[in-house]
Amino acid sequence: MQSKTSYFKKELWKQAFRSSGWIGIGYFLALLFVLPLNVIMVKTRNEPRDLSYYQDYVDSLFKINGEVQSMLIIAIPILAAIFACRYMQVKGSADFIHSLPLKRSQLFYHQFLIGYLMVIIPVILTGFILYVMYGVIDVDFIYQHRDIWDWFSYTVTFVTFIYSIAFLVGTFTGISAVQGALSILILIFPVGISLLVMENLRMLVIGFSGDYSIRMSYFTKASPIFWIFELSTQKNIEIVSWYYWLLSIIFVGLSLVFYRIRHIESANQAIAFPLMKPIFKFGVTFCFMLLGGVYFGLTQEHYVGWIMFGYVCGALFGYVLAEMLLQKTWRVFDQWKGFVIYIGISMLVIVSVVFDWYGFETKVPSEDEVESVFFDSEHFLYNTHYDAEGNKIKQNITDPELINHVIDLHDFIVANDPIGRNGYQRYTENSTNVDIVYQLSNGKRMVRQYFIPSIEETEQYLQPIMDSEEYKRSTLAWLFDENSNISSVAIDGYDYRQQVNDQQTINKLTDAWKQDYLDASYAEMTQNIYGETKSLEVELDSSENFYHLPLLDSYTNVLEVLKEEELDRGLTINREDVSMVAITNSEMNEGMLHELPHIEDNELNEWMLVEKNEQIDELIKLNNGTKGAWGIALYGPFDNFIDAYQVREDQLPSYVTDYFE
Repeated sequence: MQSKTSYFKKELWKQAFRSSGWIGIGYFLALLFVLPLNVIMVKTRNEPRDLSYYQDYVDSLFKINGEVQSMLIIAIPILAAIFACRYMQVKGSADFIHSLPLKRSQLFYHQFLIGYLMVIIPVILTGFILYVMYGVIDVDFIYQHRDIWDWFSYTVTFVTFIYSIAFLVGTFTGISAVQGALSILILIFPVGISLLVMENLRMLVIGFSGDYSIRMSYFTKASPIFWIFELSTQKNIEIVSWYYWLLSIIFVGLSLVFYRIRHIESANQAIAFPLMKPIFKFGVTFCFMLLGGVYFGLTQEHYVGWIMFGYVCGALFGYVLAEMLLQKTWRVFDQWKGFVIYIGISMLVIVSVVFDWYGFETKVPSEDEVESVFFDSEHFLYNTHYDAEGNKIKQNITDPELINHVIDLHDFIVANDPIGRNGYQRYTENSTNVDIVYQLSNGKRMVRQYFIPSIEETEQYLQPIMDSEEYKRSTLAWLFDENSNISSVAIDGYDYRQQVNDQQTINKLTDAWKQDYLDASYAEMTQNIYGETKSLEVELDSSENFYHLPLLDSYTNVLEVLKEEELDRGLTINREDVSMVAITNSEMNEGMLHELPHIEDNELNEWMLVEKNEQIDELIKLNNGTKGAWGIALYGPFDNFIDAYQVREDQLPSYVTDYFE
């Protein structure tokens, strides 16, 4: 009678569980404390505030100790993969296991499944416990059946994906520490490398819009770590799970292929395959080169010379580090030929970017090439707002005359090169960043971003753009969208805040504010308001964001509505509310304004403090809307900041100017 050999090798499972079973046990205990036990603790407290909190803020099980869950989802699969691959990375163990009468595929399936079960079984048991608790305990206010399924499916998806990546990395390396480090690096690689490349291009290429490119890029969302932490912070998030399952299957298949051709002798080697060593070496060198350029570029005011120095230092450090890992010795300083070749090629590419061999910096589209354009200036008082996903709420300009004004501004910036190749962006009250996004007739998009040291240099080009109604409507497109439903408006005044939820009053305020905004002059739209002490805070039904709209003294329609509805309390400064006035002839910033009362007197070299009643009365009257080089800040009896404004020197009393002399 012919005997049958079982595919299941009981002794392998016993041995593996002895060495790595603690991972599964520890993961299960952690989940038990984080979810079921936490739910029981909340239920037994039986406090009304717990009920309201979970009803208002907790819409999924990921919101319960979400940060801890996120860290476990990332760390446990990597740890399990490291121990599952440990047998092929330790020389003695590799020789013994591979001497057994088993096929490579059998060893692979056993080891892969052992590690995988260490991360899956705890999730299954925790989900089952939550399901049983839902049937025997009244926990409807915390979670529902659907919440259990969402938590289970997303957790299994991400632990499977991360485990498959970490196991694939384990087949490429013979050192457990390298496997763990590379696994984490691969998870953050999409967003990390895109940020490094974008930041380097932003420093080297005038007009390159790094912020826009990153915001519009899918690289950030390609990293699973982004979605894992989003689960614990965002509401009603939807993730395309099949994408991660497909990649997981591909990674498992690749792991099997590479494991079959992996040499046993590669144990204790940083990279198991000789053909992969140059890729690893120059990949590490490239990443450190970009990192060095970013470091020295940001710390040394974007000077190209320092950026180049950073490239050389970063590349040298990365190359030496990679060589040390590959050769497992620090005696690698004779391996210089490859580094010289790499630096030569890299410097040629960088020089081509710096000297704009590709015509990026001088490219300005003609009017007949542009279908529409979006223009935005940071100096503009009502900065463009963003939706819940971080995208600009905008509307493109289609008026040909206005498009021509934007192109003229673009031509002026390119021709005058306002900051130069080595110019550091030193922000002042007149500085601004401008974003220009062309929608071209060929279907492509052209994006540029420029720093303007002084808005006065471009005022003749900016004024006709900002004065136009279409520009105003495009910048705050959500305000003029008929589908935008404003759910609440808060009026912020001097140490006073009022919330308005009545829809009729909200509509009156919105209509009045639209009219005042469209009538606002260029000077009003570009003025600085320190601290934004008077503003409207608007919330849309379709967004979780709050939009702050400065409330100017010239907005007569809005102020009239607020007065009619008795909502104007706190919009004017009462003399009894001011106990101290601070004066300076240097630039004011919001952080300094709020910290000023707490700074030692001997450190206030550029400020004059006034506490006499008659002098305070005189200084308050200077707030008449003029704009000058002197700054005045008002403070209440509890050192609370109230307001700040600017005046001209000829408006100040003599005792102030004498003090600064």
